[in-house]
Amino acid sequence: MLFAVSLFWGSVALTPQAVLAALTGRGQDALSVGIITQLRLPRAVMAALLGACAGESAGKCDAVVRIDADSVVNRGYIGNGVQWDPYALDYGQGRVEISDADWEKLYARLDFMRPAFIRVMTNTTSVVRDGRLDRMRGFEQLSHILGYCQSHGVTVMFGDWGGSLMDARAGTVNRTLLDHAAAYVAWLVGEKGYDCIRYYNLVNEPNGFWSAADGDFDLWAKAVSYFRGRLDAEGLAGKVELVGPDAAIWGPEEAWWVSRSRDELGDRIGLYDIHTYPSKCTVNSGEYARILEAYRREVPAGKKIVMGEIGFKFVEPADSLLQAENLRRAAAHPNASTDDSQMFVYDPMYGTDMADALFQTIHAGYSGCIAWMLDDAMHFKEAPDKLKIWGFWNIFGDEIFGAGEERVRPWYYAWSLLCRTLRPGSDFFAADVRGAAGVKAVAAVKDGRRTVAVVNVSREPRRVRIECPGWKRFRQATRYRYGEGLMRTEGDHTLLPDATGLRIDFRSGAEYDMPGESMILLTEQND
Repeated sequence: MLFAVSLFWGSVALTPQAVLAALTGRGQDALSVGIITQLRLPRAVMAALLGACAGESAGKCDAVVRIDADSVVNRGYIGNGVQWDPYALDYGQGRVEISDADWEKLYARLDFMRPAFIRVMTNTTSVVRDGRLDRMRGFEQLSHILGYCQSHGVTVMFGDWGGSLMDARAGTVNRTLLDHAAAYVAWLVGEKGYDCIRYYNLVNEPNGFWSAADGDFDLWAKAVSYFRGRLDAEGLAGKVELVGPDAAIWGPEEAWWVSRSRDELGDRIGLYDIHTYPSKCTVNSGEYARILEAYRREVPAGKKIVMGEIGFKFVEPADSLLQAENLRRAAAHPNASTDDSQMFVYDPMYGTDMADALFQTIHAGYSGCIAWMLDDAMHFKEAPDKLKIWGFWNIFGDEIFGAGEERVRPWYYAWSLLCRTLRPGSDFFAADVRGAAGVKAVAAVKDGRRTVAVVNVSREPRRVRIECPGWKRFRQATRYRYGEGLMRTEGDHTLLPDATGLRIDFRSGAEYDMPGESMILLTEQND
C-alpha cells in the first residue's frame, strides 16, 4: 500500500496510465517519466522498505510505549513518599528506644529513597495531660522525623488520626482538643522551625465507620471549619493548609465527599486527598485509573489532589487466591496482624504493582503519592506484638522481631527509584501503551532532564519498544532494572544502576526485554 500511494500520489496529478507507462518504459511525456523515475519510484521503494522494517519490528515487540512530547498530562508535581509515624515502642515486653545507630540506618535508607512527600500522623491526646498541652511529651521521637524532613526539604502532611476530636454519636466536636491541636502545630512550625509542615490532615478517613467521624460528613466539616479558624488565629494562615476529605475509597461511589468538600468548605481545603487500597486485579486491568478520575473531576480549578495513602488489599473475587495466601502467611508469622497485614511486601511483585498504581495515579492527574508505610515497627493491632506488616522493613528486627525483618524488602527498591527520579516540580507527558496487557509507563521531565519508567506486571516476559519522536537523544542516561534476579545491590540499601552513560534515541525507538513482574527505568536524573 505504501508503495502504491507513493507512486500515484503527489503535487502533480498523473493518470494511472501515465504512471504505468513510465514504469514500463513506454512513457512519451518527459515530465511524467522524470517525476516517476527520479522522484516517486525511489520514494516508493524507500516507503516499502521502511514499512517492512516497521512491520518486522512490531512483530518482535509485545508492546509499544509512545510518548507524546507535546502533551503534558500532569504539571507541577508535589512528589512521592511514605507514611512515617512515631513508633509504638512498647510491644508488650516493656518500653524500648530507637538507638542512635537505628536512627542513622533509617536516615541512610531514606537518603537513598529521597522521598519528597511524607505523611506524619499523631494523636493530640498524647501531648495533653491534665487538660493542658504538654508539647515536649513524645517530642524526642517526633523531632527525629520532622528534623529529617526539615533538613532534606521534604514536604510534610502532618495531622491527627482523629480520636477524641469528635463524638459521632452525640454529633459534637471537641473544641478544647482542637484548640490544643492548633496550638501544637503552631509551636512545631513557629517555635521549633518545622516549616516543612505544609499541610494538616484533620481526621483519618472520616467516611469510614472505623473513623472518629463515623462517616458523618457534616460533623467532620464542622471540625474542619472550626480548626481552620484556630490555625488562622495561631498565625498559620498561608503557611499550613488543610487536607481533605482524606476519604478511603474502593470505587467511584464516594466522590461526593470531594464535591461536598469543594462546595461547602471552599478555600478551607487547600489540598484534596483520598486513600486507596485497591485489589491487584483492579489496578492491573486499568480499571483503577477510571476510579481515580471520578474523584479528580470533582476537584475545583486551581487545586490539587494527592493520594494520601496507597497500598494493596485483595478485596475482589478475582484475587481470592492471593488473599488466601496473604492470610496463610500472616497466620504463620509470629508477629503479623492477621487482620491488617500485607504479606506480599516480601515479594518483588509488590513493587511492580505499586509502580503500576503510581503510573495510573499520575496519569489521572494526582500531584503526589504516599505509600503505606515505611516501617512495621510504627503500628500494631490486635495485640502489642501483632504488627501491621506493610513496611519496607522493621527497624526493631535485630532487637526484637528477628534480624531478617530489619533488612530492606524488595519493593523498597522499586519505590525508591520512583521517589528519586519523579521529582517535585516534574511535568508528566502522555505515555500511551499498545499491545500486550500488563505493560504501563510514565514519562517525566524536571529541569530539562527526562525519566522514562516502564513496568510489566504480567508474569510473562515482554519485549517493549519505547518511542518519542519529539525528544532529542539521551546522551548520559542511567538505566535501572527491578525484578527477581535483576537487581544489583550494594551494602544495606543501595540499588546500583544496570548501565550508565547511555545514548538512547527514542526518535527511532528503543527496545527492551522485560521479564515478568519487572520494571525498567531510564533517567537523566543522575545526581
